[in-house]
Parts: sequence; structure tokens; C-alpha cells
Amino acid sequence: MTLAEATRCFRDYASQNDSTVDPQLQSGVHNRALLLLTSYASPDTALTEITPSGLRDFLSRWYVEKACASKPNVSNESLNARRTEPDQLPEPHDLLDSLAEFFKWADRQAGIDQGMQYSPILIELSRSLPRALEIASVLTNALRQRGGAFNFPEFLTSFEQGGSSQYDIDVPGNLGAIDGYFRIVRVEGSSVEGEELISEERVWPIIFPSEVAALLGDGYIINLELVRKPEGWQIAGCGFAYPPGTEI
Repeated sequence: MTLAEATRCFRDYASQNDSTVDPQLQSGVHNRALLLLTSYASPDTALTEITPSGLRDFLSRWYVEKACASKPNVSNESLNARRTEPDQLPEPHDLLDSLAEFFKWADRQAGIDQGMQYSPILIELSRSLPRALEIASVLTNALRQRGGAFNFPEFLTSFEQGGSSQYDIDVPGNLGAIDGYFRIVRVEGSSVEGEELISEERVWPIIFPSEVAALLGDGYIINLELVRKPEGWQIAGCGFAYPPGTEI
């Protein structure tokens, strides 16, 4: 059975057996969730070709990038408030719940156990996936309010005078800026240690806004632009944030 065939049959089944308070709303959630999965894997993919690693990549990387790119300036609370709009991506919990129901149904239809294989991943991501989106949203808003690295007086002085400072990336032996994907390995208050994924070098301390540091945990991955200050590494810009275990 292809993914297109399975999702079509599941939507028919769900529409006939939905016992929720608002079946039409739930049907729309299922449709958006399965449309995303089909867009990622392609309609002709056999259902059995979807692997646990592929499902994790779909949820923790592909969906994260879609969700963040579609609402770069919207807080997590605002996302929840707009969940019923037809052109919006499904919220993380809606997406995970729909996929869990879909794979359980597929197991019964085809006599396979994909639902059991995927269950640990879906349970794990039910916590870490919304948290990753929240981290990206809160950090983006904090940086926007602060105004970025070019609002630091020290940065402007060095830039305007052409002098050497902690921000100059061309001074031998004095790395003043880093751009990369960082896996969180330690959080102490607002000071965070990150491991750059390509070089595997540890960077400490990265100074996070306190409201963002409170959301962090070991294993989360964040795309960061860092500049050096006397007290540590200052965040000049950020990209997406991913749940632990994501392959970048």
C-alpha cells in the first residue's frame, strides 16, 4: 500500500468514526498532518518504507523548518490561538496525535507493527518538539528587541575606528565570531555550553537571555551566530532550534 492510498483510506475511516466534539475540525487536522507526511515522503512511497529514522527526520528537522519559516515572528501562544486556520500547519501535538492514530490504523489494516516502532519517537517528541519551536520563537523575539550585535557599543567602536577588538575575526589566534549549529551540553543559569556540530569544539560560556536559558536542555540544537565579549559569547543571530537527536 502506498502512502497516498493509505492516507486516503485513513481519512475516509476517520471521517466516519470520529467521536470528537468537532469532527470537522479534527478531520482538517488529520488532512493537514497527512498532507505534510506525503509532501515529505512522496505519495508513491510504500508505507513500509517509512523508517523510524525517516519519521524522526520528518518531524524534528523538516517540520521544524517548515513551522519556523512559516511563522518567524509569531509566539508559541499565538500559534495555538490560530490553530483552526485552514492554511496553517498543524500544531506539534495535533501532528503527533494524528500520526499516532494513522499508524495504529495502518497496523490493523496491513498486519504490521509500525505503530509500535514509532510510539517511542512520538512520545519523546511530544515534549521536545513544541519546546524546540518555543526556543526558536522566544530567542528570535529577544534578539529582535535587543537589536542584534550592531547595537553593542563595543562592536560599533571597533567597526567605526577600524581597530582590533574581541569582535575582529581576522586577528590571528583571536577568534571573535562563530557561526554554526550548536548542541547544548550544559546550562548554568544564563550561561550555556554548546558543542559545534562540525568541529565538535565546545564553546563556553554562551550568554543566553534568561527566558531562553530556562527552556534549554541537553541535546537541543540551535543555529547561532556568536560574537565574543569579555564576559563570554554574545548571540548576534539565530536560526532554527531542533529537538535532541536531530540529524543536521
